[in-house]
Amino acid sequence: MKKVSKALLWFIASFIVFHVILLIMWGEKNEYWYLYTGIMLIAGISYVFYQRDIESKRLLTSIGYGIITAILLILCQLIFAAINSDVKYAELIKMLSKTGVYFKWQMLVTLLVVIPCHELYMRTVLQKYLIHLHIPQWISVTVTALASASLFFYLDNTPLLIFIFIAQLILSISYLFTRRIATTIVAQIMAIVVLLIFHG
Repeated sequence: MKKVSKALLWFIASFIVFHVILLIMWGEKNEYWYLYTGIMLIAGISYVFYQRDIESKRLLTSIGYGIITAILLILCQLIFAAINSDVKYAELIKMLSKTGVYFKWQMLVTLLVVIPCHELYMRTVLQKYLIHLHIPQWISVTVTALASASLFFYLDNTPLLIFIFIAQLILSISYLFTRRIATTIVAQIMAIVVLLIFHG
């Protein structure tokens, strides 16, 4: 039996702590952005488990896949918006404001800090080590997507939670192909920026 990695133990322990914090603060939606940002900053310690060289020759390929993934995320948002009003751009902005995102600098922090920290945490710790366990790939993809989406459970918005889960499935699959967090980071930032440009 393989020895459980320190990275995976770190993920399990911190993931439980993060959920306990969010559970205790359940209902305090105005503070969610601050809580989530703080949690992701702490999760940023996952960087110590990330050993790939940013100058890898595969970086451009990863960015290319990131752009394709961004297009899929945008299409996903448009499809969900057509099905449920809670996932329309205007409603997503209202939800963000309810969670404490009031200023442009907060959105900038989300783009440049929170998203990369989230990806370091979910991809280089959880999904990477699930892949190394040689379990069926769909299990590693689904478990990572569920773990990512679960942190948004406390917003009490089922349509939004389902949308986030589907988006995370897309991101998990894209990571599976490239094994680079550059792909998923570029995908999310590009998708958000495009939506901001066309709806802002």
